[in-house]
Amino acid sequence: MPDPRVKQLASTLVDHSIRVKKGDQVVIHSTPLARPLIEEVYRLIVRRGGFPFVDLGSTYARILFEEASEDQLDHIPDIIRTVYQQADATINIDAPENRRDLTGIDPDKIQRRRKASMPIMERFMRNEARWVVTVFPTPALAQDADRSLPDYEDFVYKAVNIDWPSLKQAMEKANTRFNEARKVRIIGKGTDLTLSIEGRQGVIDGGENNMPGGEFFFAPLEGKTEGTITYEWPAVLAGREVSGIRLTFREGKVVEASAEKGEDYLHQVLNTDEGARYLGELGIGCNNGIQEHTRNILFDEKIGGSIHLALGRAYEECGGTNRSAVHWDMVKDLREGGEIHLDGHLVQKDGKWLF
Repeated sequence: MPDPRVKQLASTLVDHSIRVKKGDQVVIHSTPLARPLIEEVYRLIVRRGGFPFVDLGSTYARILFEEASEDQLDHIPDIIRTVYQQADATINIDAPENRRDLTGIDPDKIQRRRKASMPIMERFMRNEARWVVTVFPTPALAQDADRSLPDYEDFVYKAVNIDWPSLKQAMEKANTRFNEARKVRIIGKGTDLTLSIEGRQGVIDGGENNMPGGEFFFAPLEGKTEGTITYEWPAVLAGREVSGIRLTFREGKVVEASAEKGEDYLHQVLNTDEGARYLGELGIGCNNGIQEHTRNILFDEKIGGSIHLALGRAYEECGGTNRSAVHWDMVKDLREGGEIHLDGHLVQKDGKWLF
Protein backbone atom coordinates (compact mmCIF):
# COMPACT_ATOMS: atom_id res chain seq x y z
CA MET A 1 0.00 0.00 0.00
CA PRO A 2 1.46 3.41 -0.94
CA ASP A 3 2.82 5.57 1.86
CA PRO A 4 0.10 8.19 2.50
CA ARG A 5 2.82 10.83 2.72
CA VAL A 6 3.81 10.05 -0.87
CA LYS A 7 0.21 10.43 -2.00
CA GLN A 8 -0.03 13.78 -0.18
CA LEU A 9 3.17 15.04 -1.85
CA ALA A 10 1.89 13.92 -5.26
CA SER A 11 -1.32 15.85 -4.71
CA THR A 12 0.64 18.96 -3.70
CA LEU A 13 2.84 18.77 -6.80
CA VAL A 14 -0.04 18.26 -9.23
CA ASP A 15 -2.69 20.51 -7.72
CA HIS A 16 -0.72 23.22 -5.88
CA SER A 17 2.63 23.52 -7.65
CA ILE A 18 1.81 23.12 -11.34
CA ARG A 19 -1.99 23.16 -11.18
CA VAL A 20 -2.61 20.53 -13.85
CA LYS A 21 -5.68 21.06 -15.96
CA LYS A 22 -7.36 19.14 -18.76
CA GLY A 23 -5.18 18.82 -21.85
CA ASP A 24 -1.88 19.69 -20.15
CA GLN A 25 1.21 17.84 -21.37
CA VAL A 26 3.40 17.19 -18.33
CA VAL A 27 6.95 15.81 -18.28
CA ILE A 28 7.90 13.84 -15.16
CA HIS A 29 11.72 13.82 -15.02
CA SER A 30 13.31 11.45 -12.52
CA THR A 31 14.99 8.06 -11.99
CA PRO A 32 13.50 4.59 -11.39
CA LEU A 33 14.14 4.95 -7.64
CA ALA A 34 11.26 7.43 -7.43
CA ARG A 35 8.74 4.94 -8.80
CA PRO A 36 6.23 5.25 -5.90
CA LEU A 37 6.00 9.04 -6.33
CA ILE A 38 6.13 8.88 -10.14
CA GLU A 39 3.17 6.47 -10.15
CA GLU A 40 1.06 8.66 -7.86
CA VAL A 41 1.87 11.82 -9.85
CA TYR A 42 1.17 10.00 -13.13
CA ARG A 43 -2.17 8.75 -11.78
CA LEU A 44 -3.29 12.23 -10.70
CA ILE A 45 -2.27 13.88 -13.97
CA VAL A 46 -4.39 11.36 -15.87
CA ARG A 47 -7.31 11.92 -13.48
CA ARG A 48 -7.07 15.68 -14.11
CA GLY A 49 -7.31 15.10 -17.86
CA GLY A 50 -3.65 15.67 -18.61
CA PHE A 51 -1.06 13.74 -20.60
CA PRO A 52 1.97 12.62 -18.55
CA PHE A 53 5.32 11.68 -20.11
CA VAL A 54 8.09 10.07 -18.02
CA ASP A 55 11.73 10.99 -18.76
CA LEU A 56 14.38 8.87 -17.01
CA GLY A 57 17.29 10.25 -19.03
CA SER A 58 19.32 11.55 -16.10
CA THR A 59 19.80 7.94 -14.95
CA TYR A 60 22.34 7.52 -17.74
CA ALA A 61 24.22 10.83 -17.42
CA ARG A 62 27.55 9.22 -16.54
CA ILE A 63 27.46 7.03 -19.67
CA LEU A 64 26.86 10.12 -21.78
CA PHE A 65 29.82 11.99 -20.29
CA GLU A 66 32.12 8.97 -20.52
CA GLU A 67 31.30 8.06 -24.12
CA ALA A 68 30.03 11.14 -25.97
CA SER A 69 32.08 13.14 -28.42
CA GLU A 70 32.19 16.94 -28.23
CA ASP A 71 29.61 17.08 -31.03
CA GLN A 72 27.28 14.79 -29.07
CA LEU A 73 27.66 16.89 -25.91
CA ASP A 74 26.84 20.02 -27.89
CA HIS A 75 23.76 18.52 -29.57
CA ILE A 76 20.36 18.10 -27.94
CA PRO A 77 18.43 15.54 -30.02
CA ASP A 78 15.29 16.83 -31.73
CA ILE A 79 13.12 14.30 -29.89
CA ILE A 80 14.21 15.73 -26.50
CA ARG A 81 13.99 19.30 -27.74
CA THR A 82 10.43 18.74 -28.96
CA VAL A 83 9.28 17.17 -25.68
CA TYR A 84 10.47 20.11 -23.58
CA GLN A 85 9.39 22.77 -26.06
CA GLN A 86 5.87 21.35 -26.21
CA ALA A 87 5.45 20.60 -22.49
CA ASP A 88 3.00 22.72 -20.54
CA ALA A 89 4.72 21.77 -17.28
CA THR A 90 7.52 19.66 -15.82
CA ILE A 91 7.85 17.87 -12.49
CA ASN A 92 11.51 17.15 -11.71
CA ILE A 93 11.93 14.56 -8.96
CA ASP A 94 15.52 14.20 -7.74
CA ALA A 95 16.03 10.57 -6.71
CA PRO A 96 19.71 9.69 -7.14
CA GLU A 97 21.27 6.30 -6.60
CA ASN A 98 24.68 7.92 -6.08
CA ARG A 99 25.08 11.65 -5.46
CA ARG A 100 28.74 11.45 -6.45
CA ASP A 101 28.14 9.58 -9.70
CA LEU A 102 29.75 12.33 -11.77
CA THR A 103 32.86 12.59 -9.62
CA GLY A 104 35.86 12.15 -11.89
CA ILE A 105 34.01 13.46 -14.95
CA ASP A 106 35.76 16.43 -16.56
CA PRO A 107 33.85 19.52 -15.33
CA ASP A 108 34.28 21.09 -18.77
CA LYS A 109 32.12 18.31 -20.23
CA ILE A 110 29.37 18.97 -17.68
CA GLN A 111 29.44 22.72 -18.33
CA ARG A 112 29.46 22.08 -22.09
CA ARG A 113 26.30 20.00 -21.81
CA ARG A 114 24.72 22.59 -19.53
CA LYS A 115 25.31 25.29 -22.15
CA ALA A 116 23.78 23.11 -24.87
CA SER A 117 20.67 22.55 -22.74
CA MET A 118 20.09 26.22 -21.98
CA PRO A 119 17.91 27.04 -25.03
CA ILE A 120 15.31 24.37 -24.26
CA MET A 121 15.18 25.33 -20.58
CA GLU A 122 14.82 29.09 -21.07
CA ARG A 123 11.03 29.01 -21.35
CA PHE A 124 10.88 27.40 -17.92
CA MET A 125 13.35 29.91 -16.45
CA ARG A 126 11.09 32.67 -17.80
CA ASN A 127 8.05 30.88 -16.33
CA GLU A 128 6.47 30.59 -19.78
CA ALA A 129 5.80 26.99 -18.75
CA ARG A 130 5.08 25.71 -15.26
CA TRP A 131 7.74 23.73 -13.39
CA VAL A 132 8.49 22.32 -9.98
CA VAL A 133 11.51 20.55 -8.48
CA THR A 134 11.32 18.14 -5.54
CA VAL A 135 12.98 15.01 -4.14
CA PHE A 136 12.09 11.43 -3.40
CA PRO A 137 14.02 10.08 -0.38
CA THR A 138 16.76 7.64 -1.43
CA PRO A 139 19.66 6.08 0.51
CA ALA A 140 22.09 8.40 -1.29
CA LEU A 141 20.25 11.52 -0.15
CA ALA A 142 19.96 10.12 3.38
CA GLN A 143 23.71 9.47 3.47
CA ASP A 144 24.43 13.04 2.35
CA ALA A 145 22.29 14.25 5.23
CA ASP A 146 24.01 11.88 7.71
CA ARG A 147 20.68 10.22 8.49
CA SER A 148 19.12 6.78 8.27
CA LEU A 149 16.64 6.39 5.41
CA PRO A 150 13.55 6.31 7.71
CA ASP A 151 14.78 9.40 9.56
CA TYR A 152 15.45 11.19 6.28
CA GLU A 153 11.99 10.27 4.99
CA ASP A 154 10.51 11.89 8.09
CA PHE A 155 12.64 14.99 7.49
CA VAL A 156 11.53 15.30 3.84
CA TYR A 157 7.81 14.76 4.39
CA LYS A 158 7.79 17.12 7.37
CA ALA A 159 9.24 19.81 5.10
CA VAL A 160 6.95 19.30 2.09
CA ASN A 161 3.58 18.26 3.52
CA ILE A 162 2.60 21.53 5.19
CA ASP A 163 0.12 24.39 4.80
CA TRP A 164 1.72 26.22 1.88
CA PRO A 165 -0.77 29.11 1.56
CA SER A 166 -0.19 30.02 5.23
CA LEU A 167 3.60 30.00 4.88
CA LYS A 168 3.41 32.14 1.75
CA GLN A 169 1.23 34.68 3.55
CA ALA A 170 3.74 34.84 6.42
CA MET A 171 6.58 35.69 4.01
CA GLU A 172 4.76 38.58 2.37
CA LYS A 173 5.54 41.05 5.19
CA ALA A 174 9.30 40.56 4.97
CA ASN A 175 9.24 40.60 1.18
CA THR A 176 7.43 43.95 1.24
CA ARG A 177 10.19 45.48 3.41
CA PHE A 178 12.84 44.33 0.93
CA ASN A 179 10.82 45.61 -2.04
CA GLU A 180 10.93 49.08 -0.49
CA ALA A 181 14.70 48.98 0.06
CA ARG A 182 17.65 49.93 -2.13
CA LYS A 183 20.64 48.34 -0.40
CA VAL A 184 21.05 45.08 1.48
CA ARG A 185 24.02 44.56 3.78
CA ILE A 186 24.83 41.09 5.09
CA ILE A 187 27.14 40.74 8.09
CA GLY A 188 28.35 37.50 9.61
CA LYS A 189 31.39 35.36 10.26
CA GLY A 190 33.98 36.31 7.64
CA THR A 191 31.31 38.29 5.85
CA ASP A 192 30.53 41.91 5.10
CA LEU A 193 28.72 42.19 1.79
CA THR A 194 26.56 44.92 0.28
CA LEU A 195 24.15 44.37 -2.62
CA SER A 196 21.75 46.66 -4.45
CA ILE A 197 18.17 45.58 -5.17
CA GLU A 198 16.90 49.06 -6.06
CA GLY A 199 14.01 48.83 -8.49
CA ARG A 200 13.89 45.04 -8.29
CA GLN A 201 10.91 43.13 -6.89
CA GLY A 202 11.13 39.96 -4.83
CA VAL A 203 9.43 36.70 -5.72
CA ILE A 204 7.91 34.53 -3.00
CA ASP A 205 8.32 30.78 -3.31
CA GLY A 206 5.33 29.24 -1.60
CA GLY A 207 5.92 25.78 -3.06
CA GLU A 208 5.10 26.57 -6.68
CA ASN A 209 8.54 26.01 -8.24
CA ASN A 210 10.36 24.34 -5.36
CA MET A 211 8.98 21.68 -3.09
CA PRO A 212 9.75 22.46 -0.34
CA GLY A 213 9.37 26.19 -0.81
CA GLY A 214 9.90 28.78 1.88
CA GLU A 215 12.00 31.64 0.54
CA PHE A 216 11.70 34.95 -1.24
CA PHE A 217 14.37 36.01 -3.67
CA PHE A 218 15.72 38.90 -5.72
CA ALA A 219 18.04 39.47 -8.64
CA PRO A 220 20.73 41.88 -7.34
CA LEU A 221 21.80 44.72 -9.63
CA GLU A 222 24.54 43.22 -11.73
CA GLY A 223 27.40 45.65 -11.11
CA LYS A 224 26.71 46.75 -7.54
CA THR A 225 27.82 43.93 -5.21
CA GLU A 226 30.78 44.83 -2.98
CA GLY A 227 32.60 43.01 -0.20
CA THR A 228 33.35 39.49 0.98
CA ILE A 229 31.29 36.48 1.99
CA THR A 230 32.49 33.27 3.65
CA TYR A 231 30.42 30.08 3.68
CA GLU A 232 30.58 27.61 6.57
CA TRP A 233 28.51 25.01 4.75
CA PRO A 234 29.70 23.17 1.62
CA ALA A 235 28.17 23.92 -1.79
CA VAL A 236 27.42 21.09 -4.21
CA LEU A 237 27.13 21.40 -7.99
CA ALA A 238 26.78 18.46 -10.40
CA GLY A 239 27.73 16.07 -7.60
CA ARG A 240 30.96 17.93 -6.77
CA GLU A 241 31.34 19.35 -3.25
CA VAL A 242 33.27 22.52 -2.49
CA SER A 243 33.74 23.63 1.11
CA GLY A 244 35.23 26.61 2.95
CA ILE A 245 34.33 28.97 0.11
CA ARG A 246 35.33 32.64 0.37
CA LEU A 247 34.36 35.11 -2.38
CA THR A 248 35.26 38.78 -2.79
CA PHE A 249 33.23 41.02 -5.12
CA ARG A 250 34.19 44.31 -6.75
CA GLU A 251 31.70 46.14 -8.97
CA GLY A 252 29.51 43.06 -8.92
CA LYS A 253 32.18 40.60 -10.07
CA VAL A 254 34.00 37.86 -8.17
CA VAL A 255 37.62 39.03 -8.17
CA GLU A 256 38.97 36.67 -5.51
CA ALA A 257 37.83 33.11 -4.81
CA SER A 258 39.21 30.44 -2.53
CA ALA A 259 38.06 27.19 -0.95
CA GLU A 260 39.42 24.76 1.61
CA LYS A 261 38.29 21.82 -0.53
CA GLY A 262 37.56 21.78 -4.26
CA GLU A 263 39.14 25.13 -5.10
CA ASP A 264 40.15 24.02 -8.61
CA TYR A 265 36.55 23.08 -9.37
CA LEU A 266 35.32 26.41 -7.97
CA HIS A 267 37.57 28.27 -10.41
CA GLN A 268 36.52 26.05 -13.32
CA VAL A 269 32.87 26.92 -12.68
CA LEU A 270 33.66 30.62 -12.31
CA ASN A 271 35.36 30.50 -15.71
CA THR A 272 32.40 28.84 -17.45
CA ASP A 273 31.36 32.17 -19.00
CA GLU A 274 31.35 35.88 -18.18
CA GLY A 275 28.10 35.73 -16.24
CA ALA A 276 29.34 32.99 -13.87
CA ARG A 277 31.30 35.57 -11.83
CA TYR A 278 28.25 37.76 -11.16
CA LEU A 279 25.32 37.17 -8.82
CA GLY A 280 22.02 36.02 -10.21
CA GLU A 281 20.10 35.68 -6.96
CA LEU A 282 19.80 36.79 -3.36
CA GLY A 283 17.46 34.48 -1.48
CA ILE A 284 16.12 34.72 2.08
CA GLY A 285 15.29 31.42 3.78
CA CYS A 286 12.05 31.46 5.81
CA ASN A 287 11.04 27.84 6.33
CA ASN A 288 11.51 27.25 10.05
CA GLY A 289 10.49 23.64 9.57
CA ILE A 290 13.94 23.09 8.05
CA GLN A 291 16.69 23.66 10.61
CA GLU A 292 19.59 21.43 9.54
CA HIS A 293 21.94 21.54 6.57
CA THR A 294 21.67 18.35 4.49
CA ARG A 295 23.89 19.05 1.45
CA ASN A 296 20.76 19.37 -0.68
CA ILE A 297 20.21 22.92 -1.88
CA LEU A 298 16.49 22.37 -2.39
CA PHE A 299 16.15 22.17 1.40
CA ASP A 300 19.21 24.06 2.62
CA GLU A 301 18.38 27.35 0.88
CA LYS A 302 15.01 27.44 2.69
CA ILE A 303 16.45 27.15 6.22
CA GLY A 304 14.85 29.84 8.36
CA GLY A 305 17.53 32.37 9.35
CA SER A 306 19.76 31.75 6.33
CA ILE A 307 20.46 33.59 3.10
CA HIS A 308 21.78 32.22 -0.15
CA LEU A 309 23.52 33.79 -3.09
CA ALA A 310 23.59 32.20 -6.53
CA LEU A 311 26.45 32.73 -8.92
CA GLY A 312 25.37 32.99 -12.55
CA ARG A 313 22.00 32.98 -14.19
CA ALA A 314 19.37 35.44 -12.91
CA TYR A 315 15.64 34.82 -13.00
CA GLU A 316 14.04 37.24 -15.42
CA GLU A 317 10.87 37.37 -13.32
CA CYS A 318 12.95 39.28 -10.73
CA GLY A 319 14.15 41.75 -13.35
CA GLY A 320 17.61 40.20 -13.54
CA THR A 321 19.68 40.43 -16.71
CA ASN A 322 22.72 38.28 -15.87
CA ARG A 323 23.07 35.38 -18.30
CA SER A 324 25.09 32.24 -17.67
CA ALA A 325 25.00 28.48 -18.05
CA VAL A 326 25.66 28.40 -14.29
CA HIS A 327 23.22 28.89 -11.41
CA TRP A 328 25.05 27.81 -8.25
CA ASP A 329 23.37 28.48 -4.91
CA MET A 330 25.56 28.85 -1.81
CA VAL A 331 23.95 29.07 1.65
CA LYS A 332 25.08 31.29 4.53
CA ASP A 333 23.83 30.64 8.08
CA LEU A 334 22.99 33.87 9.95
CA ARG A 335 21.49 32.32 13.08
CA GLU A 336 24.59 32.89 15.23
CA GLY A 337 25.89 36.45 15.00
CA GLY A 338 24.47 37.24 11.57
CA GLU A 339 22.74 40.47 10.59
CA ILE A 340 20.74 41.84 7.66
CA HIS A 341 20.50 45.60 7.16
CA LEU A 342 18.17 47.38 4.72
CA ASP A 343 19.29 50.90 3.81
CA GLY A 344 21.27 51.08 7.05
CA HIS A 345 18.51 49.73 9.31
CA LEU A 346 18.97 46.41 11.13
CA VAL A 347 16.01 44.16 10.20
CA GLN A 348 17.27 40.70 11.13
CA LYS A 349 19.64 39.53 13.86
CA ASP A 350 20.65 35.94 14.64
CA GLY A 351 18.16 34.76 12.04
CA LYS A 352 15.14 36.48 13.61
CA TRP A 353 13.19 39.37 12.13
CA LEU A 354 13.07 42.59 14.14
CA PHE A 355 9.81 43.86 12.70
